[in-house]
Amino acid sequence: MTIYFWIILAVCVLDQLTKVWAMDLIAAANSMSVEQVAEGNTLPIFENILHFTYLENSGMSFGLLADHRWVFMLLSAVGVVALFVYLVSLRGNGKLICTSLSLVIGGGIGNMFDRVSLGYVVDFIDVRCIPGWKWIFNLADSAVCVGAALLILGILLEYKKEKVK
Repeated sequence: MTIYFWIILAVCVLDQLTKVWAMDLIAAANSMSVEQVAEGNTLPIFENILHFTYLENSGMSFGLLADHRWVFMLLSAVGVVALFVYLVSLRGNGKLICTSLSLVIGGGIGNMFDRVSLGYVVDFIDVRCIPGWKWIFNLADSAVCVGAALLILGILLEYKKEKVK
């Protein structure tokens, strides 16, 4: 069970560190202090492919529910606690499902930390090479999405295993 707590902690810490790192890089690229960085300031990592672009996201992943901050914070806190309780109840059974839950929980906590301390979530990963893609996100968002995909895969694999029995 300990490994899953480490995954949660790693996602939280890496999320916060990458946000600070990106802000430092964006500020330096725009010849300003971190305090002067404003939404839209950007740093091309690979021109027209990947940029670090500063965005203050007051909603959930991809800016959804931006005008309902407190409702979302409450639902997200309840969701993180419920997933954590479920993870503990699994006692390490189903490694893929436990890993996926750990990623979702870690991402949720990482973004919740920003919401509580800043009132918004810092997003910066700006993928520009995918036609129609307009969202800017962060490591916590990525952990939630990857975790959710792995959770679906884990559930399908468990269902298949049970059906074969």
